[in-house]
Amino acid sequence: MADKQNVVSVSDRIPALKEQRKKRANRRLIFYLSIFFILIGIVVYFQSPLSHVQQIQVEGNYTGETREIIDQSALVSGESIWSQSLGSAKERVEQIPYIEEATIERSPDNITHYCPRTDRTAYLHNNDQFIPVYGNGKLMEEQSLDTYPSDAPIIFNWQNEELLEAFFVELDKLGSGMINHISEIHPSDDDPTLLRLFMNDGIEVETTIENFASYMAPYPTVARQISEPSDGILHMKMSPYFEAFNPEEYAGRFMKSTLIRVMVG
Repeated sequence: MADKQNVVSVSDRIPALKEQRKKRANRRLIFYLSIFFILIGIVVYFQSPLSHVQQIQVEGNYTGETREIIDQSALVSGESIWSQSLGSAKERVEQIPYIEEATIERSPDNITHYCPRTDRTAYLHNNDQFIPVYGNGKLMEEQSLDTYPSDAPIIFNWQNEELLEAFFVELDKLGSGMINHISEIHPSDDDPTLLRLFMNDGIEVETTIENFASYMAPYPTVARQISEPSDGILHMKMSPYFEAFNPEEYAGRFMKSTLIRVMVG
C-alpha cells in the first residue's frame, strides 16, 4: 500500500518537473537572445554615424585660438569617437606654449577640450619682433608682432637665457594687476641681475630678478608717496626709497650720481 502511494506521488510530480525544465529553457533562450541582440546593437552602433564625432569643443580658452587647439589635437569630426586617442591628443595640446594643462573628455558624440590657459605676461623684444611670453614662461614666436604692443610689459636687450627663465617665474608670481603697471623692462649691462623698469605712471624703478615679485608687490602704495614726477629712480628692494639725480650726469648705467636720497615708506 505504501509503495502505491509513493508511485502516485512521483507521478503527480512529473508535470511540475516538466514545467520547471520548460521555464529554465525559456530563461536560457531569453538570455542568449539578449546577448545576441546586444552584440548586434554594438555592431550597428560602431558601423553607424552614431559612433562618429559630431562636434569638437574647446572650453577655458578665451583669446580666440580654438581652431589652433583643435588642429593641434589632431581629433577629427566625422570619424569614430572610439578610434581617436584622447591621451595622445592631450599630449599634443599641452605642447602649445600658452596651454599649461589640458583635459579632454568624451561624451556620446562630442569631444570637449578643457584648456585653462596661462596669461600673456610680457613681450620679449628680439630682432624688431615682439614675442609673447606666457605665465608658464613659454615663448610663442608664431604670434610675434612687428608693432609695439601695449597690453603687457616689453622686455628689451635680454641676453642671458638662464636669468630670463628665473625672471619669468618671478613675473608670473607678481600677478596681472601689478604687471599692468609696468611698461618696459631692461637688464643692466653691468649686472644682468639688476633691472630697470619704466612704469606706466612715468616713474623709473630699479630692482632685482631675485625676489622681484615680493619687491614689486608694494609698488602702488610706494608710488603714491612720490608727490610729483621728478628726475630719479625709485629703488624697489627690501626697503624702498626714491633716489633723485641730475639728468646731465645720468648716462650709461641706471645711476651715475647720488645727490638726493628721500626715503619712502
